[in-house]
Amino acid sequence: MERITCMCLLLTAVVSSSAGAPRQYHFVNQNLNWTEAQRYCRENHTDLVTISDIQEQNDIEQAIKSSSDRVWIGLKNTWIWSLSDPAFYTEHESQFRNWDTKPHQQPNGDGDCVYLDCGNGQNSWNGQNCGNGQNSGNYLKGQWHDVDCSSTRHFICYNGSSKGFVSGQGEKNWTEAQKYCRQYHTDLARVRNQSENQQIQKITTVKQVWIGLHRLWVWSDNSTSTFTHWQSNRPTTSNTNHDDCALIDRQGRWTDEDCSNQRPFVCYDDKLVLIRENKTWTEALRHCRNMDMDLVSVDSEQMQRWVKILLMKASASSTHVWLGLRHSSILGGVWYWVNGQTVCYDQWASDYDKEPNILVKMKVWVAIQTRDNHWISRPETEEINFICIK
Repeated sequence: MERITCMCLLLTAVVSSSAGAPRQYHFVNQNLNWTEAQRYCRENHTDLVTISDIQEQNDIEQAIKSSSDRVWIGLKNTWIWSLSDPAFYTEHESQFRNWDTKPHQQPNGDGDCVYLDCGNGQNSWNGQNCGNGQNSGNYLKGQWHDVDCSSTRHFICYNGSSKGFVSGQGEKNWTEAQKYCRQYHTDLARVRNQSENQQIQKITTVKQVWIGLHRLWVWSDNSTSTFTHWQSNRPTTSNTNHDDCALIDRQGRWTDEDCSNQRPFVCYDDKLVLIRENKTWTEALRHCRNMDMDLVSVDSEQMQRWVKILLMKASASSTHVWLGLRHSSILGGVWYWVNGQTVCYDQWASDYDKEPNILVKMKVWVAIQTRDNHWISRPETEEINFICIK
């Protein structure tokens, strides 16, 4: 199987801050709190800005060089569920909380992971099922506490097949519990309402159990923060109940403060669009072009990174997503993009060359796997999500 990787039919230059590039930045010199800034960006552009590497950091610094103030970016330290697929939640369900308020307001900054407490530390634990007892004095069972994620506890998993909660095996730290639940069930338990909180109490026979809520630095587009550019005194967990949001200071370093403060901000326009509909490759191409777009050509590492961010939003049923890459046996076994380029950059899966001679048997096009972001060849008739580019 021959792949051409050394020359291109078309030459392109991808510069994130230039006109026509996949991503463009807009500095808004208007003082808003972080949530208002996010809403403004989503209504007028794509979202509050995400910064994935030092090149994008430099581009943002150029965009905001006229500002004499700190500037909001799209990074927020907030409580999110390990099971983050929006398909599991209706409006506001992902925001359900059951924090303990007595004797001390929770969360209190003790840690970034959450457990459900059956005893509340008031000697009210009766050693039975958490849902068996009534209130003990003024203390309610089943309320939540934040604690260091490295501590060990029993835990509760959610099983999507049975649509129910399952007790995990043994005591683990939060990360180990998450790994166990994802391996044997679906994920650590998510709690969408008081009824589900009570369901967990009914199956809990220990005093404290991990649930899937944890605090994490997350971008406004729901991608997690890998590249960072913090000041030397990196932010620590807040000991209050408000969220912390990130800004760029006058020296270009990131800092954090209360999200309710008002600052100018940076939005971005993204020309990539994930279509959460399952279509064949040809149908996907037609769909994009009917909207004056095209199937995406991933011709650079930077484009691969932006595509990777979108994959997090793919439908749960779509384990891979169509790209605009196809194979031509007529042209001597050349892989080429719908924009006319041959392959000068690739991210083929490691076992790609071990596939059987599928090209001899059927027409094959290329998709990107959501689990590891590598490319694989798939039959054109397969129906999956796809990504268009404006």
